[in-house]
Amino acid sequence: MRSLHAILLVLLAFGAARAAEVPDPDDLRIAHERFTLDNGLEVVVHSDHSVPIVAVNVWYKVGSRDEQAGRTGFAHLFEHFFFNGSENHPHGFREAMDDLGANNRNGTTNTDRTNFFEDVPVSALERTLYLEADRMGFLAGHISQEMLTREQGVVQNEKRQRENQPYGQVFNRLVEQMYPAGHPYSWSTIGRMEDLKAATLDDVRDWYRAWYGPNNAVLALAGDITVERARALVEKYFGAIPPGAPVTRLDAQVPRLSSPILDRMQDRVPQSRLYMAWHMPPLGSAAVHDMELFAGVLSGSDSAPLDRRLVFETQLATQVGAFVWDKQLSSTLIVTATLAKGADPAALEREVQAVLAASLEKLPAKAELDRARTRLLAGFARGSERLGGFGGRSDVLAEGLALQGDSEAYLSRLRDLAGRSAEQIRQSAFSVLDQPHYQLWVEPFPELKAGAEQIDRSVLPALDAPPEVRFPEIQRFALDNGLRVMLMERQGVPLVQMALTVNGGYASDPAEAPGTAQLALDLLPKGSKDSDAFAIADRRDALGATLGVGSSLNLSFVSMTALKANLDPSLDLLAEVVREPAFPEDMVGLQRKQQLAAIAQQAANPFGAAQRRVPVLVYGAGHPYGRPAGGLGEAAAVEGLDREALQSWHAAHFVPGNATLVVAGAISESELRPLLQRHFGDWRGARPEGSPLPPLQVAPAGELLLVDKPGAAQSVIVAAQPSASGEIDPLALETVMRNFGGMATSRLNRNLRLDKHWSYGSSGYISDARGAPGAFVVIAPVQTDKTGPAMQEVHAEIRGLAGERPLEGEELESILRSQVSRLPGRFETLSSLVSAAIDLLQNDREPDYYYDYASNLRGLDGAALNAAAAAAVDPEGLRWIVIGDAARIEAELKALPFIKAVRRE
Repeated sequence: MRSLHAILLVLLAFGAARAAEVPDPDDLRIAHERFTLDNGLEVVVHSDHSVPIVAVNVWYKVGSRDEQAGRTGFAHLFEHFFFNGSENHPHGFREAMDDLGANNRNGTTNTDRTNFFEDVPVSALERTLYLEADRMGFLAGHISQEMLTREQGVVQNEKRQRENQPYGQVFNRLVEQMYPAGHPYSWSTIGRMEDLKAATLDDVRDWYRAWYGPNNAVLALAGDITVERARALVEKYFGAIPPGAPVTRLDAQVPRLSSPILDRMQDRVPQSRLYMAWHMPPLGSAAVHDMELFAGVLSGSDSAPLDRRLVFETQLATQVGAFVWDKQLSSTLIVTATLAKGADPAALEREVQAVLAASLEKLPAKAELDRARTRLLAGFARGSERLGGFGGRSDVLAEGLALQGDSEAYLSRLRDLAGRSAEQIRQSAFSVLDQPHYQLWVEPFPELKAGAEQIDRSVLPALDAPPEVRFPEIQRFALDNGLRVMLMERQGVPLVQMALTVNGGYASDPAEAPGTAQLALDLLPKGSKDSDAFAIADRRDALGATLGVGSSLNLSFVSMTALKANLDPSLDLLAEVVREPAFPEDMVGLQRKQQLAAIAQQAANPFGAAQRRVPVLVYGAGHPYGRPAGGLGEAAAVEGLDREALQSWHAAHFVPGNATLVVAGAISESELRPLLQRHFGDWRGARPEGSPLPPLQVAPAGELLLVDKPGAAQSVIVAAQPSASGEIDPLALETVMRNFGGMATSRLNRNLRLDKHWSYGSSGYISDARGAPGAFVVIAPVQTDKTGPAMQEVHAEIRGLAGERPLEGEELESILRSQVSRLPGRFETLSSLVSAAIDLLQNDREPDYYYDYASNLRGLDGAALNAAAAAAVDPEGLRWIVIGDAARIEAELKALPFIKAVRRE
């Protein structure tokens, strides 16, 4: 049985002359075997021994569609119960996963299924299967009223947090209006608040008995495991679990609207947005795959008809999209368009309709259809590089078996994507778009218009010693022009990931023009000396490549993933974008509008609003590091940027002497060097001289900035200060901060979510900043009526971090064990290798930092961690931001003992 890696190697046969050909779906087959236990549990196993981890993925065939009106939200609520421990291990699943070093883990619920997944080192596989089996078969006796009350509070805060975001209530409205009352899709997955509050202990116990038996589940294992070992472990831990009662399956229910539904709603959004939605057949049908292609032709690329007409030509929209929401009973085609500032909504609506009508009048051209095919197939290939998580191999196999009864359902989809004809696609589009549709305008509120044998389950399986992890050798060389290269060769999947990285992130913006770097970067793929934006997008899609830009505080990137067979022409495109951007006047004006719209969106989002203000709080408005986080800049400055300013920034920073090309994937140095010489060898330019950083201009300690958001369902609490992070052992600091605020069971989350259920989730971190202190930041969204008490808890946790509550005992042992055990999955993907190399560049570190990473982690102890924490944080030096409903919270904030002054905005 060959692994996916081995099978995918046939793609190497594609030469440069065949660069534009659509990949063969059968080359993307995921080799696997299946078996079924006597109790009905279906198991699928995929073997890949390239890294010592196994992806464990359990799918239960139950979702919100299986609920009843008046009892909604049960599937999602019960997902939360699965993380609270079980009868034989009543200590919490999150804690267990952190302890054994799991990565890429979560639980999710949608309309049709509930799934739980984690990537674990092979040393922890047996314990993981024990835990998954125990919560499958032995959860009922552990469910308590206390647990129900806690999780009701957590889910209600999750609902508030989702709906507190711009456009966060759209899909609740869409399903309620599109589906008739009582249809299984007529309520949101998270449920209605009154139903969540009304759930009783008997309700949830009945729900568990009805849906979570092994006969209603699929277990997928992918990674460093054989079928023989999988069978033995699954039989051992799952085999004796009795099946549940027979489950009644719902048949497809595709509604048809009798007439169009025209709807409007107001939300706290910066721009109006149009949503148009049509009912479609269920997932897995050829018609749905046709509509994926139709949507891919319609939008998703600068040259696609919807993007080109609405965003570039008429400039009526700042963002458009078309996608298929495929579901088991019926699917949905959704088209969106975000209205540009000052544009006419009626004109936008007419243009969307005109583009849709034109797309039905004629067959899509072969070239544009092939680009859509290649984009979708290459996206699948990139997703299946992973063993677990969304789009990973275990996820793909489990989804097909759970929802369609076929672990190779994905292959049928890929074959349709590659082979359906233009006429078939057009006919499917006619049948969908000919129906009445639902249309929703979301408009701003006026104030925001800007084994079978029995085992002893009381004994937790032992953990083996964590597998040894070796970071791949970083091969470093330079071209004659000074361009440095960092190569991490990893054969297997025929993909190559690259990031052309230059010194100069958004901190390099001119003092009077924050936002320059972001605008210049966004324009790199919008036109070159020889190609306009649409030709660049067409070449990228035909090659099956991705092309992106971005920046951090100190670095800017142009990133690309390429199929190995298409690497030469992909590098040609990368070099053209990096070296020869044209900054055409029409695109400068258009992208400027896009960035202004993004600034408004960021400011309207409570989290975005907080992140815009944190740098000023920590570094001061006049410091290069004091610009709004993310690099979007200030609206007034962006409005004044012209083509010459952008060209000047690019010319100063995008030179080979200032750049490093980071490469990871199926390429050797001997193959890569001549390609780079061909495409970058005649590039010229030396590294510019930098300027020293000015002193910090820190806001007074104890000051609180209160940003008023009337009617907000939550308050977003922020605590921040400069940290002495640059003088502290980075591994000790990473470890202690992960325990404090960087994982689901961190101290912050345990306090505000798990213990008090005031928040859906909180985080604490220290950012990187070259040549200056990093920023210590805590962000905690909480329900409005707990704002003051939650700030007191945050302050107490920060005092604990700084020394009042040292890391010791089981907490210390667990975080040290977790840090070492999670290493096998830490560098699983090419993107993780590229990110690690960029981290070396950001912090001026040598490769030894990652070569010795595992051994240095194993050498940490409590003294090192507590010393790092105490040095990094000063509880008396905090600055605060709260974004929420000032009328409800201002008085209690002023009364807090550690707040010295309140400034309102």
